[in-house]
Amino acid sequence: MGRIARAPMQWFLYGVGGLALAVSAAFGGFAPVEKTEPVLKVGEVNAGTPWNVKITAVRLVKDLEPQISLKDKADHWLAVIAEVEITDVESRHDIRDIVLAKDIPGVLHYEFNGNGPELAREVVVTSDGTRVEALHPGLTEKVAFLWEVKPDSVPTKIEVEIMGKTYRESSLTGLMEWLDLAPRAVLTVPVEDKRNG
Repeated sequence: MGRIARAPMQWFLYGVGGLALAVSAAFGGFAPVEKTEPVLKVGEVNAGTPWNVKITAVRLVKDLEPQISLKDKADHWLAVIAEVEITDVESRHDIRDIVLAKDIPGVLHYEFNGNGPELAREVVVTSDGTRVEALHPGLTEKVAFLWEVKPDSVPTKIEVEIMGKTYRESSLTGLMEWLDLAPRAVLTVPVEDKRNG
């Protein structure tokens, strides 16, 4: 008798659940949620882990020798200038991961970058042009992320993404690591042509 008494309630709950699913689907309940990054302005700080980042300018520059050489002397550099502060407790060596420039016309692709959005080929300190091998906690450093572009590439603006990582346990090693490189903020930056000084 108990089974018979419970049956109508079970069927009623199945019906309500089915109706809820149908209504949810009709209004996009199963559609993937678009996660959009905050849109920044030039000079705004994007705070987070494992770094805080402020994009200050984007420039076309010609020659950075002897510190950094172009593969083709006819090319020039597109430089994203940023102030970076490491918020991790340890020094960071994954500096090229910090900024991604999207859809750069005439960019020189490298084998390790593929043909998608391009990581910077080099990162240098703006004050003396030396390569950045690591950035350290508690120090804000002004650096330039560099992409080599072809001579006819003179964009007037580009889209820049500030990337972030999550400190979590690795499913491969079981250790806590900085993983899941993903966009954290986006901004459109005008490009200054400084190739002639």
